[in-house]
Amino acid sequence: MRMSRWQTAGAVACLVLGPAGQLVQYLVSPVDEGASPSAQVSAAATHPQAMAAAVVLDVLLLLLLPAVLYAGMVAGGTRSRLAMAGTAVSFVSMLGAGYLLALDVVVRAAAAQPDHATALAVVSGFENSPVVTGLTVVYLAGHVIGFVLLGIALVRSRAVPAWAGIALCLWPLAEMLGEAAGIRVVAAAGFALLAVAFGACAWALIQWQASGAAQGVPSATAHAAV
Repeated sequence: MRMSRWQTAGAVACLVLGPAGQLVQYLVSPVDEGASPSAQVSAAATHPQAMAAAVVLDVLLLLLLPAVLYAGMVAGGTRSRLAMAGTAVSFVSMLGAGYLLALDVVVRAAAAQPDHATALAVVSGFENSPVVTGLTVVYLAGHVIGFVLLGIALVRSRAVPAWAGIALCLWPLAEMLGEAAGIRVVAAAGFALLAVAFGACAWALIQWQASGAAQGVPSATAHAAV
């Protein structure tokens, strides 16, 4: 696949801003996703400015969808079955991002309502809806499977240092462990690992563009096809 300078710039922007925005959003947000609806609404009401900033930063998380595709290109694209599988599973698991990110908007709106009981009922109804529950399951399972496969593909491709692929394998595990245990530093470390891994992919694209190799993504023939 031939990539122009502008296409490469767009890919780099997605690979850098997507995970960076996710990390900053997590650090800024006063809401713990694993907390009860009551605790979430109370946190949003206590820290309205931080909650408003978190909702705005949510927009950057949408860049993670194309970023996954670009990371897959770096890992081998269509010339690596492992890269294709990891990219496909990771991408599909993120298609419900619009629904999942909407929770912040719902919680922020609920926190501004004078009727606390009704506000809590709306948040609880949203979180426990079959659609959101199903998308959450797909998101969690897809992240563990997809990003581990994609990380292994990156290591095998040798397009980026091995530590970048390892970081990609570890990020969903650290993020989920931190969220489940309520240990924010562990979850933040997971988001940071994703930023590091995707940053390495962005650097690889920049190098290929500078050397004229962005005409096609190096893979299988340059690395072993999987």
